[in-house]
Amino acid sequence: MGEDALDKLRQAGQIARKAREEACRLIKEAALVIEICEAVEETIRLEGAKPAFPCNIGINEVAAHYTSPPGDQLRIPPRSVVKVDVGVSLDGYIADTAATVALAPELEQLSEAARIVLQEAVRVMRAGVPVSKIGLVIQGTVHKLGFKPIRNLTGHEIKRNKLHAGTTIPNVGGACPGKLEPGHIYAIEPFITTMRGAGEVVSAKLATIFRIESEKITSRKLREGEKRLAQYIIEKFDNLPYATRWIDNYERIKDVHEKMVKLGRIQQYPVLVERLGEPVAQAEHTVIVFEDRCEVIT
Repeated sequence: MGEDALDKLRQAGQIARKAREEACRLIKEAALVIEICEAVEETIRLEGAKPAFPCNIGINEVAAHYTSPPGDQLRIPPRSVVKVDVGVSLDGYIADTAATVALAPELEQLSEAARIVLQEAVRVMRAGVPVSKIGLVIQGTVHKLGFKPIRNLTGHEIKRNKLHAGTTIPNVGGACPGKLEPGHIYAIEPFITTMRGAGEVVSAKLATIFRIESEKITSRKLREGEKRLAQYIIEKFDNLPYATRWIDNYERIKDVHEKMVKLGRIQQYPVLVERLGEPVAQAEHTVIVFEDRCEVIT
Protein backbone atom coordinates (compact mmCIF):
# COMPACT_ATOMS: atom_id res chain seq x y z
CA MET A 1 0.00 0.00 0.00
CA GLY A 2 1.42 3.36 -1.05
CA GLU A 3 1.90 6.34 1.24
CA ASP A 4 -0.85 8.28 -0.54
CA ALA A 5 -3.36 5.49 0.11
CA LEU A 6 -2.28 5.23 3.75
CA ASP A 7 -2.64 8.97 4.17
CA LYS A 8 -6.16 8.97 2.67
CA LEU A 9 -7.21 6.05 4.88
CA ARG A 10 -5.91 7.78 7.99
CA GLN A 11 -7.73 10.98 7.05
CA ALA A 12 -10.94 9.01 6.47
CA GLY A 13 -10.48 7.39 9.87
CA GLN A 14 -10.03 10.74 11.60
CA ILE A 15 -13.20 12.08 9.99
CA ALA A 16 -15.13 8.93 10.93
CA ARG A 17 -13.96 9.23 14.54
CA LYS A 18 -15.07 12.88 14.64
CA ALA A 19 -18.49 11.98 13.19
CA ARG A 20 -18.92 9.08 15.65
CA GLU A 21 -18.09 11.32 18.60
CA GLU A 22 -20.53 13.95 17.33
CA ALA A 23 -23.26 11.30 17.11
CA CYS A 24 -22.59 10.08 20.66
CA ARG A 25 -22.82 13.67 21.90
CA LEU A 26 -26.21 14.13 20.20
CA ILE A 27 -27.79 10.88 21.42
CA LYS A 28 -30.10 12.01 24.21
CA GLU A 29 -33.60 11.07 25.33
CA ALA A 30 -36.28 12.52 23.00
CA ALA A 31 -33.75 13.60 20.33
CA LEU A 32 -35.06 13.23 16.78
CA VAL A 33 -33.18 10.42 15.04
CA ILE A 34 -33.29 12.19 11.67
CA GLU A 35 -31.57 15.23 13.17
CA ILE A 36 -28.77 13.03 14.53
CA CYS A 37 -28.34 11.28 11.18
CA GLU A 38 -28.24 14.52 9.21
CA ALA A 39 -25.86 16.24 11.64
CA VAL A 40 -23.43 13.31 11.48
CA GLU A 41 -23.57 13.16 7.68
CA GLU A 42 -23.07 16.93 7.44
CA THR A 43 -20.00 16.66 9.71
CA ILE A 44 -18.51 14.21 7.20
CA ARG A 45 -19.29 16.40 4.20
CA LEU A 46 -17.87 19.53 5.84
CA GLU A 47 -14.58 17.64 6.23
CA GLY A 48 -14.40 17.17 2.47
CA ALA A 49 -15.50 13.52 2.44
CA LYS A 50 -18.82 11.76 1.87
CA PRO A 51 -20.76 9.19 3.90
CA ALA A 52 -19.85 5.66 2.86
CA PHE A 53 -23.39 4.73 3.92
CA PRO A 54 -26.22 6.51 5.73
CA CYS A 55 -25.69 7.06 9.44
CA ASN A 56 -27.20 4.03 11.22
CA ILE A 57 -29.01 4.53 14.53
CA GLY A 58 -30.01 1.26 16.19
CA ILE A 59 -32.24 1.53 19.26
CA ASN A 60 -32.50 -1.33 21.80
CA GLU A 61 -33.15 -4.60 19.88
CA VAL A 62 -32.40 -2.97 16.50
CA ALA A 63 -28.86 -4.10 15.72
CA ALA A 64 -28.22 -2.60 12.28
CA HIS A 65 -29.47 -0.98 9.07
CA TYR A 66 -31.85 1.64 10.45
CA THR A 67 -31.47 5.17 9.15
CA SER A 68 -34.14 7.84 9.04
CA PRO A 69 -36.43 7.84 6.00
CA PRO A 70 -37.75 11.20 4.76
CA GLY A 71 -39.84 12.97 7.40
CA ASP A 72 -38.91 10.50 10.15
CA GLN A 73 -40.48 11.38 13.51
CA LEU A 74 -38.72 8.66 15.53
CA ARG A 75 -37.18 9.92 18.77
CA ILE A 76 -34.66 8.33 21.11
CA PRO A 77 -36.76 6.68 23.84
CA PRO A 78 -35.94 6.97 27.56
CA ARG A 79 -33.72 4.34 29.20
CA SER A 80 -32.59 2.92 25.86
CA VAL A 81 -29.33 1.62 24.45
CA VAL A 82 -28.41 3.26 21.13
CA LYS A 83 -25.90 2.16 18.50
CA VAL A 84 -24.44 4.60 15.99
CA ASP A 85 -22.61 3.25 12.93
CA VAL A 86 -20.76 5.71 10.69
CA GLY A 87 -18.89 5.30 7.41
CA VAL A 88 -16.64 7.76 5.57
CA SER A 89 -15.42 7.64 1.98
CA LEU A 90 -12.52 9.91 1.04
CA ASP A 91 -11.60 9.53 -2.61
CA GLY A 92 -12.92 5.96 -2.35
CA TYR A 93 -10.89 5.10 0.76
CA ILE A 94 -13.35 3.95 3.42
CA ALA A 95 -13.38 3.99 7.23
CA ASP A 96 -16.19 2.34 9.20
CA THR A 97 -16.77 2.78 12.94
CA ALA A 98 -19.47 2.36 15.57
CA ALA A 99 -20.17 2.92 19.25
CA THR A 100 -22.97 2.37 21.75
CA VAL A 101 -24.52 4.89 24.13
CA ALA A 102 -26.46 3.64 27.20
CA LEU A 103 -29.17 5.96 28.53
CA ALA A 104 -29.88 3.84 31.61
CA PRO A 105 -27.47 2.61 34.31
CA GLU A 106 -28.59 -1.01 33.89
CA LEU A 107 -27.49 -0.92 30.22
CA GLU A 108 -24.04 0.58 30.78
CA GLN A 109 -22.44 -2.80 31.42
CA LEU A 110 -23.68 -4.07 28.03
CA SER A 111 -22.32 -0.98 26.28
CA GLU A 112 -18.97 -1.16 28.05
CA ALA A 113 -18.66 -4.89 27.31
CA ALA A 114 -18.88 -4.24 23.55
CA ARG A 115 -16.02 -1.74 23.83
CA ILE A 116 -13.87 -4.19 25.84
CA VAL A 117 -14.53 -7.03 23.40
CA LEU A 118 -13.48 -4.85 20.47
CA GLN A 119 -10.30 -3.87 22.28
CA GLU A 120 -9.40 -7.52 22.95
CA ALA A 121 -10.06 -8.52 19.33
CA VAL A 122 -7.85 -5.72 17.99
CA ARG A 123 -4.98 -6.92 20.22
CA VAL A 124 -4.59 -10.15 18.22
CA MET A 125 -4.87 -8.64 14.73
CA ARG A 126 -1.74 -8.90 12.58
CA ALA A 127 -0.82 -10.54 9.29
CA GLY A 128 -1.26 -14.31 9.20
CA VAL A 129 -3.77 -14.55 12.05
CA PRO A 130 -6.69 -16.82 11.09
CA VAL A 131 -10.01 -14.99 11.20
CA SER A 132 -11.39 -17.95 13.15
CA LYS A 133 -9.00 -17.05 16.00
CA ILE A 134 -10.47 -13.54 16.13
CA GLY A 135 -13.94 -15.08 16.37
CA LEU A 136 -12.78 -17.23 19.27
CA VAL A 137 -11.34 -14.20 21.08
CA ILE A 138 -14.56 -12.26 20.60
CA GLN A 139 -16.79 -15.13 21.73
CA GLY A 140 -14.61 -15.98 24.72
CA THR A 141 -14.40 -12.38 25.91
CA VAL A 142 -18.14 -11.83 25.48
CA HIS A 143 -18.96 -14.93 27.52
CA LYS A 144 -16.43 -14.00 30.21
CA LEU A 145 -18.20 -10.65 30.60
CA GLY A 146 -21.58 -12.35 30.98
CA PHE A 147 -23.10 -11.63 27.56
CA LYS A 148 -23.79 -13.42 24.30
CA PRO A 149 -22.32 -12.63 20.83
CA ILE A 150 -24.57 -12.13 17.81
CA ARG A 151 -23.41 -15.04 15.69
CA ASN A 152 -24.86 -14.01 12.32
CA LEU A 153 -23.34 -10.52 12.20
CA THR A 154 -19.70 -10.16 11.19
CA GLY A 155 -16.87 -7.79 10.50
CA HIS A 156 -15.55 -7.45 6.98
CA GLU A 157 -12.67 -6.55 4.75
CA ILE A 158 -12.78 -3.13 3.08
CA LYS A 159 -11.34 -2.21 -0.31
CA ARG A 160 -11.30 1.06 -2.19
CA ASN A 161 -14.86 1.96 -3.23
CA LYS A 162 -16.12 -1.29 -1.70
CA LEU A 163 -17.41 -1.40 1.86
CA HIS A 164 -17.87 -5.19 2.11
CA ALA A 165 -15.10 -6.98 0.27
CA GLY A 166 -13.39 -10.34 0.57
CA THR A 167 -12.69 -11.72 4.02
CA THR A 168 -15.34 -12.02 6.74
CA ILE A 169 -14.42 -11.50 10.41
CA PRO A 170 -16.69 -13.72 12.56
CA ASN A 171 -17.95 -12.82 16.04
CA VAL A 172 -17.98 -16.44 17.20
CA GLY A 173 -15.53 -19.34 17.08
CA GLY A 174 -15.72 -22.17 14.56
CA ALA A 175 -14.59 -22.92 11.04
CA CYS A 176 -14.21 -19.76 8.98
CA PRO A 177 -11.75 -19.54 6.10
CA GLY A 178 -9.10 -16.90 5.66
CA LYS A 179 -6.20 -15.16 7.35
CA LEU A 180 -5.46 -11.49 7.80
CA GLU A 181 -3.16 -10.19 5.08
CA PRO A 182 -0.59 -7.38 5.30
CA GLY A 183 -1.67 -4.09 3.77
CA HIS A 184 -5.35 -5.04 3.92
CA ILE A 185 -8.08 -3.07 5.69
CA TYR A 186 -10.66 -4.67 7.97
CA ALA A 187 -13.66 -3.44 9.93
CA ILE A 188 -14.03 -5.44 13.11
CA GLU A 189 -17.39 -5.06 14.85
CA PRO A 190 -18.54 -7.22 17.73
CA PHE A 191 -22.29 -7.20 18.37
CA ILE A 192 -23.44 -8.52 21.73
CA THR A 193 -26.69 -9.07 23.60
CA THR A 194 -27.84 -10.36 26.97
CA MET A 195 -27.76 -14.02 27.94
CA ARG A 196 -31.56 -13.99 27.54
CA GLY A 197 -31.19 -13.15 23.85
CA ALA A 198 -31.13 -15.58 20.94
CA GLY A 199 -27.68 -14.41 19.90
CA GLU A 200 -28.85 -13.87 16.34
CA VAL A 201 -30.63 -11.21 14.31
CA VAL A 202 -33.54 -11.55 11.90
CA SER A 203 -34.78 -9.22 9.18
CA ALA A 204 -37.65 -6.88 9.94
CA LYS A 205 -40.13 -5.93 7.21
CA LEU A 206 -38.77 -2.38 7.12
CA ALA A 207 -35.84 -1.29 4.90
CA THR A 208 -34.44 2.25 4.93
CA ILE A 209 -31.05 1.71 3.24
CA PHE A 210 -30.60 0.80 -0.44
CA ARG A 211 -27.94 0.25 -3.08
CA ILE A 212 -27.64 -0.12 -6.84
CA GLU A 213 -24.85 -2.22 -8.32
CA SER A 214 -23.94 -0.46 -11.57
CA GLU A 215 -22.39 -3.58 -13.12
CA LYS A 216 -25.66 -5.50 -12.65
CA ILE A 217 -28.21 -2.82 -13.44
CA THR A 218 -26.73 -2.11 -16.89
CA SER A 219 -27.54 -5.67 -17.99
CA ARG A 220 -31.24 -5.31 -17.16
CA LYS A 221 -34.03 -4.07 -19.39
CA LEU A 222 -35.31 -0.87 -17.85
CA ARG A 223 -38.06 1.57 -18.65
CA GLU A 224 -37.05 5.15 -19.34
CA GLY A 225 -37.95 6.39 -15.85
CA GLU A 226 -36.05 3.50 -14.28
CA LYS A 227 -32.99 4.24 -16.42
CA ARG A 228 -32.97 7.88 -15.35
CA LEU A 229 -33.32 6.98 -11.68
CA ALA A 230 -30.61 4.29 -11.87
CA GLN A 231 -28.22 6.69 -13.59
CA TYR A 232 -28.90 9.40 -11.01
CA ILE A 233 -28.28 7.02 -8.10
CA ILE A 234 -25.10 5.56 -9.60
CA GLU A 235 -23.63 8.98 -10.35
CA LYS A 236 -24.56 10.47 -6.98
CA PHE A 237 -23.73 7.60 -4.63
CA ASP A 238 -20.79 5.78 -6.30
CA ASN A 239 -22.25 2.27 -5.88
CA LEU A 240 -22.36 2.83 -2.10
CA PRO A 241 -25.47 2.41 0.10
CA TYR A 242 -27.80 5.39 0.29
CA ALA A 243 -30.95 6.67 2.05
CA THR A 244 -34.01 7.85 0.17
CA ARG A 245 -33.84 11.16 2.08
CA TRP A 246 -30.64 11.81 0.10
CA ILE A 247 -32.59 11.79 -3.18
CA ASP A 248 -33.68 15.23 -4.39
CA ASN A 249 -37.48 15.49 -4.65
CA TYR A 250 -37.87 11.87 -3.55
CA GLU A 251 -41.68 12.02 -3.52
CA ARG A 252 -41.62 12.66 -7.27
CA ILE A 253 -39.84 9.37 -8.02
CA LYS A 254 -41.01 7.37 -4.99
CA ASP A 255 -43.26 5.04 -7.02
CA VAL A 256 -40.48 4.20 -9.48
CA HIS A 257 -38.00 3.61 -6.65
CA GLU A 258 -40.38 1.33 -4.75
CA LYS A 259 -41.12 -0.66 -7.91
CA MET A 260 -37.40 -1.15 -8.61
CA VAL A 261 -36.87 -2.32 -5.04
CA LYS A 262 -39.76 -4.77 -5.30
CA LEU A 263 -38.37 -6.18 -8.56
CA GLY A 264 -34.89 -6.56 -7.07
CA ARG A 265 -33.35 -3.96 -9.36
CA ILE A 266 -32.42 -1.94 -6.31
CA GLN A 267 -30.94 -3.85 -3.38
CA GLN A 268 -32.49 -3.21 0.03
CA TYR A 269 -30.94 -3.75 3.44
CA PRO A 270 -33.67 -4.83 5.86
CA VAL A 271 -33.49 -3.53 9.41
CA LEU A 272 -31.93 -6.27 11.58
CA VAL A 273 -33.34 -6.99 15.04
CA GLU A 274 -32.40 -9.36 17.85
CA ARG A 275 -34.65 -12.38 17.38
CA LEU A 276 -35.99 -12.40 20.96
CA GLY A 277 -36.15 -8.63 21.29
CA GLU A 278 -33.20 -8.27 23.67
CA PRO A 279 -31.03 -5.12 23.57
CA VAL A 280 -27.90 -5.15 21.42
CA ALA A 281 -24.62 -3.25 21.78
CA GLN A 282 -21.97 -2.76 19.09
CA ALA A 283 -18.45 -1.37 18.88
CA GLU A 284 -16.40 -1.09 15.71
CA HIS A 285 -13.03 0.08 14.41
CA THR A 286 -11.37 0.02 11.03
CA VAL A 287 -7.80 -1.28 11.11
CA ILE A 288 -4.89 -1.57 8.69
CA VAL A 289 -3.02 -4.85 9.14
CA PHE A 290 0.78 -5.01 8.95
CA GLU A 291 3.20 -7.92 9.32
CA ASP A 292 3.61 -7.61 13.08
CA ARG A 293 0.79 -5.31 14.18
CA CYS A 294 -2.33 -3.46 13.18
CA GLU A 295 -3.14 0.23 13.14
CA VAL A 296 -6.54 1.43 14.30
CA ILE A 297 -7.50 4.40 12.12
CA THR A 298 -10.86 5.21 13.75
